[in-house]
Amino acid sequence: MAYRVIVADDHPVVLKGITLALAHDGTGRVVAEANSPEGLLAVLATTACDAVITDFSMPAPGTDGLAMLALLRERYPTLPVMVITTIANPALYREILSLGVVGLIGKSGDASEIPEALGEILAGHVYLGASVQATLGVEQGTVVDRSGTLTDLSPRELEILRLFANGNSVTDIARSTGRGLSTISQQKSNAMRKLRLANDAEIFEYIERLRL
Repeated sequence: MAYRVIVADDHPVVLKGITLALAHDGTGRVVAEANSPEGLLAVLATTACDAVITDFSMPAPGTDGLAMLALLRERYPTLPVMVITTIANPALYREILSLGVVGLIGKSGDASEIPEALGEILAGHVYLGASVQATLGVEQGTVVDRSGTLTDLSPRELEILRLFANGNSVTDIARSTGRGLSTISQQKSNAMRKLRLANDAEIFEYIERLRL
């Protein structure tokens, strides 16, 4: 039996690729497509499906990213959702999984992962693509630690990351907040440790994608 799948991505080539991968394997059948968060919610309201495969970031009208995933979980709490994304950020991966996403694949991965992932998530398992496993440092079947997300940061640690991601140096932040340079450096380090972010580039991506 081919499972009914709704696919959402703002790139037509990606939509076609997912459709072909599912058709070739025979695991799934695409019953509707969307190219925006708004379009995805519209087709979900009118089209029955067994699972959703969606991009993480679709900068078209509507709410994308984590806000979109939270809305999907609120409106369709039992619907299996798989995310295929170009991001490779461990903290963002944990944020995505914390919202109940059960399949997470990098767009750079092998297309054969898609039907395999669909079968796994519809069997009640969590599926992580090879590139996602490598970024998180886990193996398939491992329960991903859901700590290391936004909720673990103190208000001041979050404030430091936001200011830093907006182009302020540690010295600038210390001057503007009236706190000591060593205090700001320590709060930045603590935030990176909690989120398990390795470098400044990962901070910038994390803050930008969360729209903080």
